[in-house]
Amino acid sequence: MRPRPLRLFSTVPLVCLLAMLGYPDEGAPTEVARPPERTESVHLTLDLGSSGTRFCMYPVSIDRSGERAGERSGERSGERAGERSSDQKRCRVASQNPVCVKLSGGIAALVRNHSPEEVPALIGPKLQKAWEALGDSQKKGNLQLRERIHGVVALGTGGFRNPSTNLPDPRPEFQAVWAEINRFFKEEVKQEQVVARTISGLEEARLAWLGVAQQIPASVRDSFAIIEVGGASIQFATSGRSLAYEDLYAASEYRGQDYVFHKFAPPSGPTAPGFDACFHPGDRKQQDGPACMAFLRANVFSGSSINQLAYHFTPRRLYGLGAPWLGIFADYPSGPPWALKNDPSYSPKLSPGNLARLAERVCKLSDEEIATFAPNAFDLRKNSATGLGSGKACFTLSYHAGFLESVVMISQDAALLPGGDDQWARGAAVTREFFPDC
Repeated sequence: MRPRPLRLFSTVPLVCLLAMLGYPDEGAPTEVARPPERTESVHLTLDLGSSGTRFCMYPVSIDRSGERAGERSGERSGERAGERSSDQKRCRVASQNPVCVKLSGGIAALVRNHSPEEVPALIGPKLQKAWEALGDSQKKGNLQLRERIHGVVALGTGGFRNPSTNLPDPRPEFQAVWAEINRFFKEEVKQEQVVARTISGLEEARLAWLGVAQQIPASVRDSFAIIEVGGASIQFATSGRSLAYEDLYAASEYRGQDYVFHKFAPPSGPTAPGFDACFHPGDRKQQDGPACMAFLRANVFSGSSINQLAYHFTPRRLYGLGAPWLGIFADYPSGPPWALKNDPSYSPKLSPGNLARLAERVCKLSDEEIATFAPNAFDLRKNSATGLGSGKACFTLSYHAGFLESVVMISQDAALLPGGDDQWARGAAVTREFFPDC
């Protein structure tokens, strides 16, 4: 009798397994794994701040693979093709550094108390100048990027808000600003998608958090918080049960650096009692860091909504945003023995204790003495008209030390990390409300 051939495996278990799982339908389409389908666009964001205006072009990567999947699932369930695709799109900023053009001076201050009819003549030349600069490589522009712009958003921040409410100020001249920006980009630049309006402080805070999330990893279990200082307002934001924009916790108050300074040291009128500890240019020996911080703690930061909100979260990474914070990271040594800081790189972190000690040291010093270890400090820069610095270094450092002290309970390792200057604009560049392709 011939021997039976050796079988490597039995087919019985395989048949049983297929019977349990079910055979595929004869006409069912076979799903083939495909790489993500991405397209790229350029989103233009205008940051109309209280002290300056910035036009930034953000190359954005748009993931449309979810859109295709939504179309297939919609067709199989009887829905119209693409009906669910809008919820599947995702945008991410494709470059760490946007291409930006900056204009000095705030638009809100420029048009304030002018009639709406005067606004186009006031801001039209600025819009034209900035648009031309975006395409001029000699002015740090990029013509190729400018030609790929698909959508514009122009957002006003603290200077366009009512100081008593921190909500958009409905002044007629401000409404004329948004109308002229709309007209310029639609009629002269030929952009179809334009959004121009004032954002609330809460929106600014959430957008800033979203901007940081474009650059650093985050999860529900390992998240972060941001604090931002502007000329008019301050912001705080962090995540809660999810990282979604609508689930972010935020607070904003009209207590920005310039607003606070002019409140207690108005251009015309006497300095508020106690504030000479922060600002006494005629005799800096009268300035006192600890006393200034105590004054600001009592009159600015104590009991603020930002302080109360930060108290309710577990410690996490904390990032400082905005030009004032970044100036301190770049211009001053981060701790004793206060060695010369002459390079523009950011210090890796700031602690509230060292920042308070730096304020205490600087308050008694002349500009020349400060320059021996912080020659690039913003407050040492000479005014072209007077030839003098601002004399506000004591206030600047004490203000930031006081703000950091008020939220330090949420800071992991009691440290503040540098977070960038364009973050809320970066967040706006990937937000569906402003750019529907997101």
